[in-house]
Amino acid sequence: MLSGIKAARRLRDFVAVVVLALVAGLFPPPGAAGESLAPGSPAKRPAVDEQAAGAPSSVIAMLRQAGVGLDDFGLLAVPLDGGPPLARWNEDRAFNPASTMKLLTTYAALGILGQDYRWRTGVYLTGLLDGDRLDGDLVLRGGGDPKLVIEDMLALVAKMRAAGLRRIDGNLVIDDSLYDLDPDRLAPIDGELTRPYNVTPYPALMNFKSTRFVFTPGRKGLAIELDPPLADVKIVNKVKLVPGRCRHGPDSVLILDRSDERRALVELTGRYSAGCGRRGTFAAVLSHRQYIHGFFKAAWLESGGEWDGMTRVETGAARGKPWLVWESPRTLAEVAVDVNKTSNNVMTRQLLLQVAADVMKLPATIDRARLAVLGWLEQRGLDFPELVLDNGSGLSRRERMSAAAQVRLLRDAANSPYADLFRASLPIVGVDGTMRHRLRDHPVRGNGWIKTGSLENVRAIAGYVDAASGSRYAVSMLVNSPHAGASRDAQDEFLRYVYIKG
Repeated sequence: MLSGIKAARRLRDFVAVVVLALVAGLFPPPGAAGESLAPGSPAKRPAVDEQAAGAPSSVIAMLRQAGVGLDDFGLLAVPLDGGPPLARWNEDRAFNPASTMKLLTTYAALGILGQDYRWRTGVYLTGLLDGDRLDGDLVLRGGGDPKLVIEDMLALVAKMRAAGLRRIDGNLVIDDSLYDLDPDRLAPIDGELTRPYNVTPYPALMNFKSTRFVFTPGRKGLAIELDPPLADVKIVNKVKLVPGRCRHGPDSVLILDRSDERRALVELTGRYSAGCGRRGTFAAVLSHRQYIHGFFKAAWLESGGEWDGMTRVETGAARGKPWLVWESPRTLAEVAVDVNKTSNNVMTRQLLLQVAADVMKLPATIDRARLAVLGWLEQRGLDFPELVLDNGSGLSRRERMSAAAQVRLLRDAANSPYADLFRASLPIVGVDGTMRHRLRDHPVRGNGWIKTGSLENVRAIAGYVDAASGSRYAVSMLVNSPHAGASRDAQDEFLRYVYIKG
């Protein structure tokens, strides 16, 4: 770890870069220099001889069979020791990287915040604590924690109870001042508002704002439970339980938010087959305010506490010194594993915003977060002119990166203090994460650390491969095509090629 003096100097220099960038307007907003790019843009280059370009013929043959054109993908494999590329094709061309963009966000967060960074949630009291009774409001100031889950809420509540609080006679107030986000820029990528992958970032994010709806068929009909439990959420069960084998499972159930300002109400319709047995599905149907209310109240009542108030959002409500502070039990290094292994979108978006909040000491915006990351890249000597950074998770139609830029980033990470933990955060080929079912019967299994990316018309892989020769390679392959979904075999062949030929 850097000493305190070195860290202070690094922060000073970094802030200077960011301020200069803000003043000079060096960094365009998303799309200003790339938003209109079609997959595989910029303009097509003249035809290139495949062998001279170093494109593996086996990979090209598989892509052709899948219907992917030569202009619709880019790839690069370079040894970390600085030798010549093993394979290359359209490596400087900008493509939509899908979730491989998380490589940039997690590495930048590690470099700027440090691997031991922990999130803090402040608890404030606005009234008098009379014995074990609060005559006033309880304020939670969100600290941007990307993974405050049920176990953490129970521990936070236990800490509050141990400090002497039993009864709250006021309301719960959420201070969301850490972020200043434009709602128009948080629209879901595909209109699927209730899908957990589309949950928007929030300073007081709790349990990913998602719950598991558990269906249990029985003699009296279909029972529906929430996991974790949420207080003051009424379930309207209009699901028809039908006999027979499992033809209609959780995916056939429509979950709708029918809430108003006074109550949270969720309606479920559709059919469920008795033969499916007990099953569940995740959904994110409530607002952040509604979810936090039900999440906190359920835990508070379970602890033996008393509270029957409301929950509201008030920016800047937290004033003075906090009554107590909840610190996440997880470091940034541990969160990076969750982000990259499972490709969690909302956690990644929280990471990007945390960089801006911590560096600039201002409410985090997407633009400020982008400036912070681009300033850090400039400090590292990493110039990616084709880069378009939107929300940092890859859940975007605007983000762009080239295979060459990804490989340069991976090589830089491999020579950083975070080299081992960054690589270990990536899914291991054939073993875990989003790569657990791929290449399980090939020697590359266990010898590759690969981040995957998937959107409609986009498939991508990027990471590291230890070749049979003992050399380690940084690799990237980006496919943007209406037939990208059929390119998985070609991507796997690329990894096999690097392992065997490297």
